[in-house]
Amino acid sequence: MSLIQTIELSVGSSGELIRADLVNLSDKHVEDYEQHWQPRLQEFSQEDQNLSWRFKEQLANRQANYESYAVEYDGMTQGMMLLETQYHWSMFTPGQRLVYVETVVSAPWNRIYIQRPPHIKGVGRGLIEFARQRSQVLGYNGLVGLHSLPGAVQFYEKLGMMRLELDPQEIVDADEDIPYFEYMGQTQEQESRDE
Repeated sequence: MSLIQTIELSVGSSGELIRADLVNLSDKHVEDYEQHWQPRLQEFSQEDQNLSWRFKEQLANRQANYESYAVEYDGMTQGMMLLETQYHWSMFTPGQRLVYVETVVSAPWNRIYIQRPPHIKGVGRGLIEFARQRSQVLGYNGLVGLHSLPGAVQFYEKLGMMRLELDPQEIVDADEDIPYFEYMGQTQEQESRDE
């Protein structure tokens, strides 16, 4: 596991700031998910309880357009994310590529729906911010897009992502009825603030 960067998080009970490692996803993270996360996710009937992180890890290892990451703190996987970096385009900025977040998850003990207060706060936010950094590095101007599970809609709204409402008559399959969010590019955000 190679360290990519550290991210600042906070302990849920005290607010104490901590530094966690953002690394490439490995077998260790998948095993943490299967052994420690999945039983709790199933116990609380979470929408992401049946994800196959083993498949996602293999996908990222075999296809250059996929990247997978994990957040580690105190020897345990605290969050994971799968990105697609080449074949998605902005809905708000036609003709502009973006980094698409295929999946982003935080450990069950970091979710307020499961544990109050969460063990660690800021994991999801840190992963999404890293996706924006990847978008900048790739020359996509900070554009990031994703489809949200219903339970996470408020989270993305709090992050300031823009929601795209689809015309119900344009929906071809059920997956398209999932809310879609994008971060505007850095230039667009500055223009919005200047107005």
